[in-house]
Amino acid sequence: MIRPLPARLLADLDAGPGALVAFGAGPDRALYALHALKPLEYRTTRPGPSYPKINPAQPQDYRARAWLDGRCVLDLRIVGERYNVHALQPLGDDLLLACARSGGSAGRANGRVYSRDGRRLREFALGDGIGHLQTTARGAIWTGYFDEGVFGDDPVSACGLAAWDAHGANTFQFQPQDGLDTICDCYALNVADERQTWLYYYTEFALVLLRERRIAGQWRPPFDGACAVAVQRRHALMYRNPRRGREAALFRLDGDGRCSELARFELQREDGAPLRPERVDGRGDTLYAYADGCAWAVDVEQALAAAL
Repeated sequence: MIRPLPARLLADLDAGPGALVAFGAGPDRALYALHALKPLEYRTTRPGPSYPKINPAQPQDYRARAWLDGRCVLDLRIVGERYNVHALQPLGDDLLLACARSGGSAGRANGRVYSRDGRRLREFALGDGIGHLQTTARGAIWTGYFDEGVFGDDPVSACGLAAWDAHGANTFQFQPQDGLDTICDCYALNVADERQTWLYYYTEFALVLLRERRIAGQWRPPFDGACAVAVQRRHALMYRNPRRGREAALFRLDGDGRCSELARFELQREDGAPLRPERVDGRGDTLYAYADGCAWAVDVEQALAAAL
């Protein structure tokens, strides 16, 4: 049985004619959104196969905004950025923008750090094929890679999950242990805090807990294709990739590696209409969704109540 799970409206992200290119929650629980203000030039347009473009022909302008507790706490225009940007996160007092691709070229500076008055401060390489990027309050950067990065030409992406300091020095690369296989595609990433990081990846379809950057638990929920996960203590709320059905599922995670499905849900607007997210991001105990030009949220506690 699919149960309704109402999401709460957080903010209207309308930025006029701009296109949303990045969406996600920061470690401060503020919600961050980045809009490109000029026409997008993210893929090649020549006849034949289409490929991602790292650099547009003309520099792009972006509008970076953040909301906390229903109030806009950041509204910044970034002018003349030479990279196509796919991710936005706070980095200490600054902002980190990142291009998902490096063209397979180790050392390409696809991480871009800006001050909150719009000055570019530094740049560094974060690997190729970034599917997920989250930062911590102390300035650690976590990157999860999709398959084109893992099997591409940039060696740092081959691990599937990496961490960096605020100046781009690599501080961690995932190494499978305890019977786990290597990461072929990091489907979901949730950097809950400085100590705990959750990931869900292919081909294992394993939900893995890292505590102090060491594997501390693993589960295999029967929910292939999840693109986001929220966790509260021993419960995980997972959302399936929109191409696979737009379902959410709640699981209890037992200490012996077993997991039990408690309920499946359809996300709904507050008026009961189905919510059809274009993007979903998990951070801590909350799933954040972008749909109908707005940001929505639902947390594990709500799902537990709805499962009764």
